[in-house]
Amino acid sequence: MTSTSDLLDIPGGSADVTLVSVKTARTVTDPDTDATAEPGKQFVCLEFKIKNTGDTKFDTYPFSQADWIGADGEVQNAGGPLTVDCKDLGQQGDAFTNLPKPGPGQFVRGNTLLSVPSTQTGQIEFSDREGVPLLYVDIHPLR
Repeated sequence: MTSTSDLLDIPGGSADVTLVSVKTARTVTDPDTDATAEPGKQFVCLEFKIKNTGDTKFDTYPFSQADWIGADGEVQNAGGPLTVDCKDLGQQGDAFTNLPKPGPGQFVRGNTLLSVPSTQTGQIEFSDREGVPLLYVDIHPLR
């Protein structure tokens, strides 16, 4: 992602999207569960603030799932484990799957947990329901 805020204009609405924080970890610990990424993987939590700048409710669906594209061109689904919460890494907001669609002038703050390869640099690609790419976030392996 080249800036902290991008204006998206997609079918069904437009929004000002701000990437608030990116947290990466191999292990996440909380009072209820401990989770360790699969070998060769790392957890990535992305926190976004999405303000609806359109005149209808904005669908945050594109931020609930993503693909990972490696520097070598490999593409993988970047799904995350259901047992880990981004709040365990200090981020605010609920997962986008649990958030309401913001109306005109409203905003939501949410996060997305993903599991991506830790073996090379890559990009996380968020796409609309038709598969049209909307936003990219660069991710680097943990050292």
